[in-house]
Formats: sequence, structure tokens, C-alpha cells
Amino acid sequence: MADIEYDAGDASALSRACRSASKVLRGQAGKRSTAVSTGMQDFSGAYATRFRDAAVTEAEDRGKLAGVLTDFADDVDAVSRQAAEERQRIRDHDAWAQREADRNAAQATGLTGVALPVWEFLTDREPSTTPITPKPLTAAFHARQRPHAAGGEGSGKSSADPNHLRTFVSTTRTADHDAEAELQTLKTAWSAFKASCSWAVVDGQSALNGFGQYLEHNASDCTWSEHVATAFEQAGGAGALPDLVLAVATNGRTPPVLDALFAEGLTPAEVAERWAALGLTKADAPALRALPRAVLEQLGNLEGVAYWARDTANRTVLGLRIDQVQDQLAVAQTGSAWAGQYGTPFQQQIASLDKELKALLNIDATLGKKGDGARSLVSLTDDVPPLAAVSIGDLDTADTVTWAVPGMNTTTADMSSWTRAAQNIHDEQLIADPSGNHAVISWIGYETPGETTVLRSDRAEAGAEKLEASVRGLDAVRAGDMPTTNIVAHSYGTTTAGVALSRSDIHVDRFVALASAGLPDSVDSAADLHADEVYAGQARNVLPDEGGQGDELASVGRSFSRDHHVDPSKPDFGATTFGANGGEASGRDLGAVLHHDPLNADGGGYLDSDTETLYNVGAATTGHDDDLTPFDPIPMTKRDEWLLGSQERGNGDR
Repeated sequence: MADIEYDAGDASALSRACRSASKVLRGQAGKRSTAVSTGMQDFSGAYATRFRDAAVTEAEDRGKLAGVLTDFADDVDAVSRQAAEERQRIRDHDAWAQREADRNAAQATGLTGVALPVWEFLTDREPSTTPITPKPLTAAFHARQRPHAAGGEGSGKSSADPNHLRTFVSTTRTADHDAEAELQTLKTAWSAFKASCSWAVVDGQSALNGFGQYLEHNASDCTWSEHVATAFEQAGGAGALPDLVLAVATNGRTPPVLDALFAEGLTPAEVAERWAALGLTKADAPALRALPRAVLEQLGNLEGVAYWARDTANRTVLGLRIDQVQDQLAVAQTGSAWAGQYGTPFQQQIASLDKELKALLNIDATLGKKGDGARSLVSLTDDVPPLAAVSIGDLDTADTVTWAVPGMNTTTADMSSWTRAAQNIHDEQLIADPSGNHAVISWIGYETPGETTVLRSDRAEAGAEKLEASVRGLDAVRAGDMPTTNIVAHSYGTTTAGVALSRSDIHVDRFVALASAGLPDSVDSAADLHADEVYAGQARNVLPDEGGQGDELASVGRSFSRDHHVDPSKPDFGATTFGANGGEASGRDLGAVLHHDPLNADGGGYLDSDTETLYNVGAATTGHDDDLTPFDPIPMTKRDEWLLGSQERGNGDR
């Protein structure tokens, strides 16, 4: 008998875990409210306002989260009932089919003496053949940021009793410990449900990440309150302190040491030296979240600062920007509805905000895919959409660091796609070198070209400056323990990387060019690039209308560009070339590259799992050159010859 994959026991466990967590959160209302009231005793001024605002946000988010979990439990129970109904439908239909088969067999034999019950033909109707569609499961929750900065520029003062604040911290952390236990139970139940209940349709599930964010914000509240308490204790206890003193104590404004860190004209090495003098460690991450947004925006993109601190700053800014853009979008939508036919400016604003929000949420979702903290937000600009870089692995400790540089039409609006390609590189490196500590940067750190600008080098020149800065930043942060460095670039990304690596103040250990849209004409050979080893992978060149048979765009980029015609896969260039057309290596069947894309739905992109090119990228970037598969070009067709001729004609125009 056919069946559906749905374990009612695991579904019931998930439902119970949701209800239990919701009950615990709701049950903490009195305890947390009392803790806030205690903390507010003798607390006045701007810092007291921030404390109260954070408490209001915490209470509202806790109530919303509890409601989301209860609703999700109800939905899971509803799907469980649908699963039972679907199984019964299948059983009923199977039983009917057997009876129908028996009747048909009796008719076919024509046995004498066998009375066929005519009434059965009339009354035994076929049960439904339409499968039940399960209700989509959705559990969406995003914990709001709680800004703690409270000025410090004027002559204002705040009063507080540190003992009351520490009582608030103690009570809050106890409640958070209980909530964290519920979250862990929820995660376990969710994992089991996903593994055994594939019949269910999950539309979206951000509640568990949101639950974790909520607890992180609570921890940040506690750290901030402790800093305030410490400042008062160091001043002799309760009383009034200038807000300027509290601003320094809580990192609510830029203290002189940070002003020095942000001084103009510093090299990454000088920044790294000043950062090290601060003596901050990962344990100080909650305190960094209390810095003003403007400070965090600088800190998160400052080359030379430890990457754990940049991640902390950028994640905090990302959350604040999401909240801000959502609020702005709501205001614009309200204005548009009010303005009616005269709301064109509002519509333009809505379109811009939608674009920005899509990118921000996509970056946020990309970070959330690895809930164990294996990803970090290395950079986040204020562009619309923003530029960003996400690291898979710890850049502060990795012994191999790889920049994955994308090509045309890559933006953070689809950060998850390029990061999936970077994740594939990371996974392949682990296969090639299981004992290594690898980090791969999904680097959308420059404005990539579109169809109308891809044949020029403008974007490559601008992007090269930013890529060079990122490489020099790693050099500065890891100066005493420098990892092996790689750049893996695809399509126009090779043009950008080629510009960068042709400059004298940048160096990497290995450069891998995939599907190159052409290196700069000034680069005559691999020896002109500041990389110890240069590799090139190129699938069979085909014409644009031959999609699915090879690379339909790389040759176009090289042949018709204005100033980046150089093909690094040519024998006379001097790069180490490797195979792309599929085969076998290290006991693995490797797929051929069938498209110019880095990733393709059919698995035939340059960086898709189990392709020959990805295998070779893993080998090249971990120093396993002996494992590279040889470049094995497919014999040229007349179309190939035309493409080659086009490229040579383009090179002749240099």
C-alpha cells in the first residue's frame, strides 16, 4: 500500500514543544515585569528611558513569539489530522481497487454458478483519487533590535541604583536560561520533524532563528545594564552621573580610543595595531552591539579590525536597517494610499524601499542558514541594494582563506545563490583537505556589470580596488599567523580579480579563473599576476543558442570586450588548466559543465556540486595539484571554429 512520509509522533512532539515554549514565555511575564520594575527604581534620565524602551520591546516581542509558536502548533496539529485523513483515503482506495479487481476477474472468467452482486457495481463507488494537499506551515518571527545609545553630548545626567540593575540582570538571565532550554528542545523537535515529515509543506520558518535573536537581545540588555551598574559602582554607588561618562562606559558614543581607530588615512596594518591595543575579545561582542549605529557601520567595514567584531557590528546594523526600512515602507504605503492618484513619488519610494528590503532580508536569511554560527557578515555597505560579504568559516582562525568573486548581474538581492556557490567551494575543500580549517568569502563587494557594461572594464577597475582592500585587510588582521590565500573568480569576476592581481601591492597564493570573460589586455601571461599559482577552468565554448551544451557566454565576453580579451585557459598564457567536461577522479563520477552559470538547476554550472570544475577548485585551493584532472577539450565543431576566430579577431584589435 502506498503511504505518505509523515511521522505523527514527531509531529506531535514538535507541537508539544511549541506549546511548552509558548507557555514558558507567557509564564515569565510576571517575573520579568517585576525585574524591570526593580531595575527602574531610582533610575532616571536618558539611560532610564532606554532601559524602559528595551523592556517594552522585550515584552511585546515575547508575547508575539509566544503567539507565533501557539499558532504554529495549531497548524502542525491540523496537518497531522490531514495526514491521517490522507492515509485513510489511500487505504479506502486501495481496498476498493482490490474489490474492483476481484469483480473484474469474476466477470472475465465467466464461471457458471458465480453470482455477481449487481448492487455492488451500483453502490461501491470509487473513493476520491485526489490527494489531500496539506496546509502550508509558516512560523515567521523577527526579534527587533533594542538600541541602547542615550546621548552623552550635553550636560544631561542619569541616576541609577546598581544593586537594582544587577537584580534585574540576575532575574532576566535566569528566565533566559529557562527559555533557552525550551529553544533547544524546539530545535531538536524541528530537526526530527523535517527528517520524517516531508509530506508537510513548509512555507517559511524563521521563528527558531527569531527566538535565538530574542535571547541575544536579552543578553545585550543584561550586558548594557551591567556596564551602567559598573559605572555607578566605580563612582561610589547610587547617585547621578553625566551621560557622557555613561556613554563611554556603555559604548553608547564614540570614546577617544574609537575616534583614533576611525582616523582618516590609516592603513589596514595601522588599524589592526590600534584595534589590538583595545584588548577586546569575542566575549565583548554583546557590549559592541550597544555602540551607536554610525559607529557600528564604520567598525563593520573597517579593514584591519578583527572579523568577529566586524560580524557583530554588521549583524547589528543589518537588524537595525531591516527595522528601519520596514517602518519607512509602512509609512510610504500609508502615504500612497492617502495620496491616491497623486502618489507617484510614494510609488517610487516604495519601489526603492522594496528593493533595499529584499536585499537586506536575503542577506539575513543567508546568515541564518547555518545556525551553528559558521557564517559571519564580513561587510555591509549602505548602498541600495547594499554590497556585502559573507564568510563561511572563521576568518580569524582559518588556515586557508578563499575569496569567491562573482560576475555579471550578481547582487545581494540574491545573496543566497552566490553564497551557495561559496558553500560548495568550502564543502569541496573539506573533501580535499578534511583536517584543514577553511574559510570561503562569498564576496559581493563590488557593483557587478550588467549586459550593457560587461564589455567594459569600468566595474572591474572599481571592484579591483575593493578586492585589493579586502585582501590587505586580511593581511593586517592575520599578520602574525597568515593563512594560505586564494581567489576563485567566475566570468567577469576574473576580469576584476585580474585587474587587482596585476597591481604590485596585492598578493595571493593561488588564483583560479573559471569561465573567464577575459583578463585585462595588459596581462600577457600568468607571470604578470601577483599569485604564486594561477589556474584556469573553461568548458567547451558554444554559441548562445546552444545552451545546455557548454559555455555560451565566456567567449563572447572575451571576443567582443573593449579591453579584456585575454583567455587564461590558452596554453601560451602559462596557467595550470584543468578539466571541465566531466569524468572520473578520486573514485568519484564528476559531471560536465553545461552552462556559463556558476550554478544551474540541472547541476551543470561551474560551481555546482559534483562537477569536474568544483572538484578541481577544491584540489587547487588546498594545494593538491596532483589530483587535478587534465584539461580535455572536446573536438571543435564549425561553430567552435567560428568562436575561436571571433576571439582571435577580437585579440587582433588589441
